Amino acid sequence: MPAIAQTGLEISVASDDRFRGQTVSGDRPIGTATLAYDDVRGLYAGISATVVATRDSGVRPHRSVQYVGYARRLNGALTFDIGITNRVYSRFFTGDYARRLTEAYVGLIGRRVQSHLYLTPDYDGRGGEAAYVDVNATLVEHGPWSLAGHGGVLTPPRDPGRPRFIELDWRLGVARRFDRLAITVQWAGNGPNHDSGRWQSGLILGARRSF
Repeated sequence: MPAIAQTGLEISVASDDRFRGQTVSGDRPIGTATLAYDDVRGLYAGISATVVATRDSGVRPHRSVQYVGYARRLNGALTFDIGITNRVYSRFFTGDYARRLTEAYVGLIGRRVQSHLYLTPDYDGRGGEAAYVDVNATLVEHGPWSLAGHGGVLTPPRDPGRPRFIELDWRLGVARRFDRLAITVQWAGNGPNHDSGRWQSGLILGARRSF
C-alpha cells in the first residue's frame, strides 16, 4: 500500500507571543490555528493565523506565518532540511524589527537535536541584512513529560556609524502531554537590546491541541 501524505491541524493558546526571545504581542495572550501538510517525498508546507487579546481594542488579528520546505533523510539519525518562511504582523506588533519578514533557512535535524541557519535580505524593513543560527534540543523525556531547550544567535542589521553586535535568545520549557493535548510552561528571553543594552525575559504558559 503506498504511503499517504499527511495534513494536520493544531490549535494553541499562550500567555505571550515571543519571537527569538522578544515579546511581539506586548506581553498579551494569543491564540493560533496552524494547518500543516507533510508529503512522504519530503515536501512540507504550512500556514498559521494568530489573534491577540489587546489591552484596549479587544481580540484582533496579530500575525500569519507561511512556510514551505523540503526534508531529506541522510541516514538513520540525520535529516537535511531547507525552506523559506514568511511572517506578517498586524499593527499590534511590538517587536524591534520589520512587521514583515521573509527568511530562507537550511539545517540538520537529529533525533533529539536540530540546528538551522536563517538568512534574510531585509530584517528591519529598510533593506538591512541579518543572519540567525539556532539550536533546539529535547533534553529529557520521561513518559508524558518532556524538557526542551533552545538557544539562538542573531546578527541584526548594522546601524550606520555603530559597531556590529549580536543578540542572544534562549528558551527552556516543560511540557505535559495528555494524548493530543499538551500543557506547556516556558521561560524565554533575549538580549542585549541594541539600544538600551538590557536583557529581557518572561514566563509563558500555554496549551496546544492537535487534530
